[in-house]
Amino acid sequence: MGLFTVVSDVPALSLAAYTAEDCVGGVLAFAGAASAYANEGVIKRLTIIDADKEDAVLRLYLFDADPSATADTDAATFLPAAADLAKLIGFKAIAAADYKDSTSDSVAVFEMDMPFVLAAGGTTLYGVLVCTGTPTYTAADDLTVKRVISRR
Repeated sequence: MGLFTVVSDVPALSLAAYTAEDCVGGVLAFAGAASAYANEGVIKRLTIIDADKEDAVLRLYLFDADPSATADTDAATFLPAAADLAKLIGFKAIAAADYKDSTSDSVAVFEMDMPFVLAAGGTTLYGVLVCTGTPTYTAADDLTVKRVISRR
């Protein structure tokens, strides 16, 4: 078994309504997802914390290298180039029913077993959140995307 590490990112959100297929918050960078000695790992858990309780239906696309600007601009339509799709590790769909609400926020937690190999020498895993509805967040830091990763 490898070492576990937690990596998170808080995307800077637009405070206007998103439209279906928009990038939510731009590119996510999970620095330190892999060690400098081995550019691989396994995503074991994904946690989405929603401080605004939007419970938005989202897809999280994961990449082994930074996707191009057409794939990571906040509130722009998700239009990955063919070169970006070649970097795709996988994606996770997040349904509204996956969130559990508390009095102050909501959270969705997924147990996963998604192996990844980053681009040569890479230690950062990249992601892009895409909405399928029209959420409107009230603060630029309403979402936190957190992963537990097993590294070698």
